[in-house]
Amino acid sequence: MSHKFLSKRTAQTLTVFLASLPILIIASSTSFAQENIEEVIIIGRQEFIEKEFTATRAGANVDAAKLMNQVPGGAAANNGPLTGQIQYRGMFGPRINVRVDGMLIHGGGPNWMAPPLHHIPAGLMQDLTVEQGIPSISTGGGIGGAATAHWKRPAYNISNDWKFSGDTETALSSVDSGSSVSGVFGLSSANQRIYAVGSFDEGDDYESAKGKVSATEYDRDVYGLGYGFSKGGHEFEVNIHKIKTEDTGTPGLPMDIDWFNTEVWNASYKTDLNGIGLEVRVYGSEIDHGMSNSLLRPTPDFSSLMLPPFIGDDARSVVTDSEESGFKVALDWAVGNGTVITGIEGKDGKHNAAVYDPDFTPFFVNNFNDSDVESLAVFGEWSSLIGKNWYVEAGFRSEEVDMSTDTVDAFPARLVDMDPAKWPMGTPPRAVWLLRQNFNNADRSQNDRNLDWVLKSRYQATGNLVVELGIARKNRSPLYQERYLWIPLEANAGLGDGNNYVGNPLLEPEESHQIELGFDWSFGDFYFSPRIFRRQVDDYIQGVSATNMAVIGVSANANGDPTPLIFANTEAEFNGVDATFGAKINDSWRLEGVVSIVNADRKDISDSLYRVAPDNLRLSLLYEANTFNAKFEQVFIAEQHQLSRTNTFDPLNVNNSFVNTDSYSLTNVFLTWMLDENLTVSAGAENLFDEDYVDHLTGFNRVLSSRVPRGTRMFGPGRNLFGRVQYRW
Repeated sequence: MSHKFLSKRTAQTLTVFLASLPILIIASSTSFAQENIEEVIIIGRQEFIEKEFTATRAGANVDAAKLMNQVPGGAAANNGPLTGQIQYRGMFGPRINVRVDGMLIHGGGPNWMAPPLHHIPAGLMQDLTVEQGIPSISTGGGIGGAATAHWKRPAYNISNDWKFSGDTETALSSVDSGSSVSGVFGLSSANQRIYAVGSFDEGDDYESAKGKVSATEYDRDVYGLGYGFSKGGHEFEVNIHKIKTEDTGTPGLPMDIDWFNTEVWNASYKTDLNGIGLEVRVYGSEIDHGMSNSLLRPTPDFSSLMLPPFIGDDARSVVTDSEESGFKVALDWAVGNGTVITGIEGKDGKHNAAVYDPDFTPFFVNNFNDSDVESLAVFGEWSSLIGKNWYVEAGFRSEEVDMSTDTVDAFPARLVDMDPAKWPMGTPPRAVWLLRQNFNNADRSQNDRNLDWVLKSRYQATGNLVVELGIARKNRSPLYQERYLWIPLEANAGLGDGNNYVGNPLLEPEESHQIELGFDWSFGDFYFSPRIFRRQVDDYIQGVSATNMAVIGVSANANGDPTPLIFANTEAEFNGVDATFGAKINDSWRLEGVVSIVNADRKDISDSLYRVAPDNLRLSLLYEANTFNAKFEQVFIAEQHQLSRTNTFDPLNVNNSFVNTDSYSLTNVFLTWMLDENLTVSAGAENLFDEDYVDHLTGFNRVLSSRVPRGTRMFGPGRNLFGRVQYRW
């Protein structure tokens, strides 16, 4: 492993930062009160040591996924300003169990331009709860980790009178001329609350140290209503939200967001039945989505075929829709010094996507046609304190997943239907026809039976040391994209590697075996909490070189990639360490740090896995007084030389590159004033010294005529001066 945290430039930046601290401190007020705008809460730690780690929302950030940068082992893989995917210990996307108020929302569209946290703006998010290490069975599925975001909502009134309350926020950022306005408004009594929420986020292309980066503007509006009832041990909550996103760039993908029209609803009921807790949740979503490769970027020309859809520029639009619904019923009751949780959970989703040419009306490709995924799981979990020094937890989850899809079609294949003699073997339309026929004639229904189990224990070894050990087996069934992508396209849940893919209906579910050893040391004014982990994934789903000549021909001639990949089962291994540490300097000052290191490799061949966060270290110096706080943060990112040759070493593909990303460091300053009990003002600077850097997790630029060369990783945002005002009553 390489740990080049202190390159020459990094060392120079650190020196400037340390030298500037006295100036920054003198320029600030000397009183403090802690602000709770948004936070990351890491749970699943040792019960014997109560500890929460919080991360205030950085700047005027509108993408909630970026909060994962504050989590040990966490990161955010970004294809666009509103398209961040949570990464945890090298895994991201569908391998992470991400929920919004307990509901599962899979990415909007086949390329995940609206991943789960797209559906909750940062300004309306109360907190993001991340379960550190191996998630408990009761948290749900997912082999790579678990996180839940919660909407803001008003509290119940302490009296029976109705009270009007609000939580409003306005934010501005310089790097993208961005603005964000959000608010939660409610009427509440002791037993009822009625509330409305709204959020408006927009921004232009952001500035990097080398200039403006094209196709990075964004525009999202969110509206919602909710009602809650709580009395006599019964609690009921229902809400509905509408998310509308327009003209938003995703430069790491081949197209941008034209529109998202999304409706989500969520209802829950909790009660206690003679000592048995009951929780019931039902939810659903409807997502209509359009994307375009000519809306916010120059139209590409990726094919030289002399057919009408490919003559001249190759403008394309894609229209998709999805409907999802789910439920969860859970019971919990006390058993001795412990608790038993058992329940059932299910989800059903149906997805469609079609490709069109706005300049040639007859052209179409049925990308996905009624691709249906149904899952049903039963689970049980027992946890208990044993004596004074032991905590143990054991759980299982049995899940059945049924997948199917309807027949597909495409304009080039219909040309062969109309005149087979005109399009003999070796012509592109005949290749599309072969792919269609093979797919439609194959068995397109799959059934997976997955069994997960988790064992965890914690031991209070001494008065200031807790040791944790956990082992687990968890499974993930393939996405519908991974099984049913019948024609080579970049519809792969936002991998962002610049490759065309085809699916494989015969894929087996992934099976992850994980072990983790953790320590929580607390001695006086210091703490240190490292975690060492190792994970082996059998049947890991990864793109490998396609060998089907029809696939290669269609990808090369019609879709611009002569070396497409096919999803296949491989073998993978993840191992590393992450840790938090801190020290109280005096009553006003403290130091905190987060370090994350992960290696992720293929084990069936000698190769690294794609898009894994580099080793990184975050150091924060915090000042706290009565009505003022300050946070001075230094971020060190190591060089990432562990690159996936399979995904990125491809001289024939101009959409990616096999190039290391250099180490860099960023200096951030966050200042907060609580002017009174209702009004809070925040200001500061991100990338204070306007560092020129490349974020390894942003994928490869696909926009022509941009400051960022095509096929290279995106430039990081330059200096961002921000301000935020929050008024609550």
